[in-house]
Amino acid sequence: MCSIILKVATFIMLISVVVAGKKRLVLHSNDDLLQAYQTLLSQMKTMETKVSMMESKVSLMQNNQASDGGSTYVRWGKQTCPGNGTSTMYSGYAAGSYWSHTGSAANYLCLPGDPQWAYYEDSVGSGGRVYGGEYELGDNHGNGGSHYLGSNVRDEDAPCAVCQSPRSSVLMIPSRLNCYPGWTKEYSGYLMSGHYTHASATEFICVDSHVDVVPGGHPDQEGRLFYLVEGICGSLKCPPYVNGRELTCVVCSK
Repeated sequence: MCSIILKVATFIMLISVVVAGKKRLVLHSNDDLLQAYQTLLSQMKTMETKVSMMESKVSLMQNNQASDGGSTYVRWGKQTCPGNGTSTMYSGYAAGSYWSHTGSAANYLCLPGDPQWAYYEDSVGSGGRVYGGEYELGDNHGNGGSHYLGSNVRDEDAPCAVCQSPRSSVLMIPSRLNCYPGWTKEYSGYLMSGHYTHASATEFICVDSHVDVVPGGHPDQEGRLFYLVEGICGSLKCPPYVNGRELTCVVCSK
């Protein structure tokens, strides 16, 4: 593009020289013509540099737009991701710290089903520990929480899936089943956490309302546990909330 501009500009300059000669302007000799040509070349090089800088900026903007074109989230309790353009990055196992440990981390993890190892020592006790996750609904809810999660899942191991949405923002909204206008629903379910009396703190997560289970994960081995969450009136305003009622949740994208 720049070479074309240079040729056109050079041609225009030569025409100008001819016209200037007819009008008895300054360009009388070959030296004048050479100097004017060199000046024009210098100007064209400056213009080429500016064009190159502009092209670099446009390319950077395009790359930034491409990198901002999506987002990720964890779909707890499911092995796959929903439709609406969302794809499954990987599926695996819900995990975290043991429910009675007072240290380690509070967040839940979605461990992939195909781990990779670097250097390791199986006989060395490290400071942190990760355990698999279990649905813990049978103690307080009849039939293993089947009215909430679609089936009896008492002591079943919980799966998870990491999802990539084509939309750039993802938000989990507690106590809602539907998204607000302008947002796309990824999935909905029930707000869950560890038990409020347990030593190990957890985060609040949104577990799908029709959960899957990890095959062969029925034995009660505990680990990181999932309990339904209730609203308690007091500083929490009732209404609109109701004391002891299980809270829902929805994951939305935009």
